Amino acid sequence: MQNRSEDSPNSKIMKDVPASIEGDANAWRDRLSEVFVELDFAQASPKEQLSALVYEYAFGDLTFIRTVVKGGKHRVKRSQALIRKSPHNVFFIACLLRGEATFTQNDRTAVLEKGDIAILDSTQEYVADAERGFDALWARVPRHRIEGRLAHHSRLMAERIDGSKGVGRLASVMLRTSFREAPRVVATDANRATNAILDLIGMSLSSRIAHPATSSRSRQSTLRRIQRYIEDHLDDQDLTLSSVAKPHFVSARYVNKLFMQEGVSAARWIRMRRLERCRADLEDPAKRHLSISEIAFDHGFGNISSFNRAFKSSFHTTPTALRSGR
Repeated sequence: MQNRSEDSPNSKIMKDVPASIEGDANAWRDRLSEVFVELDFAQASPKEQLSALVYEYAFGDLTFIRTVVKGGKHRVKRSQALIRKSPHNVFFIACLLRGEATFTQNDRTAVLEKGDIAILDSTQEYVADAERGFDALWARVPRHRIEGRLAHHSRLMAERIDGSKGVGRLASVMLRTSFREAPRVVATDANRATNAILDLIGMSLSSRIAHPATSSRSRQSTLRRIQRYIEDHLDDQDLTLSSVAKPHFVSARYVNKLFMQEGVSAARWIRMRRLERCRADLEDPAKRHLSISEIAFDHGFGNISSFNRAFKSSFHTTPTALRSGR
């Protein structure tokens, strides 16, 4: 591991020399649990040698992890028993660099090949299977980064994003390029790049939700209209559930019910979207002339003290520290 100064790009995690994983199933379980979250591990043929190299780089508030695995069939599982005693509450974005892997979560299965992407939620059971060795890039993502963009996230885990074409290819290329450049990108620029990556992934997944019943399709259509309306009026301090509900001829209670079906309350979704906009402005060099208070007020926060508390609670840093790069 190289020694790096505190003001160097992404000095928090910088492992130019990869760590190795080998040994029996217990050794793999323990090491993978240290690198990712608590996991169970099983190998189809314990006699067959299985090894891996693991690279880690900080990228703003994300962590990139590359695993180069050599060997035969194996399974990694995040069980409910592990989740109950786990302090972790993050998402993982997987991007295959070589080989093939299968991810299963919430009754959905994604078979990923080179360039493909999928997301897994650490607070829900999932299984990852590989028939042979593979090379994968992972991004550990704070929960607010996904929740603030993808209201449908509970339905989009283990959904394959085709990395060979369209917006999926743009997201895949940007993920891989960001990993390669991570040692040379300062945290503020990394966070701005992360915004773009997650927006591309969100665009790729936006049309993937199945609507088996007419009533379900109607609810989802209403929710999307309401979300678009909120996005258009997000900077209005007077935005309330009642003001959102009125032009859509529904009640405020029904608006919240629509959001809760996606695993997040309407108030939380609005707050996270506002915080994400504030964060993007704080990280934007072109907006350095704006004070923190101006940015907060511009995006619908009427009280600077409550804004500072919400910002620190969500991003684990203050607006001042984020802007100064501390």
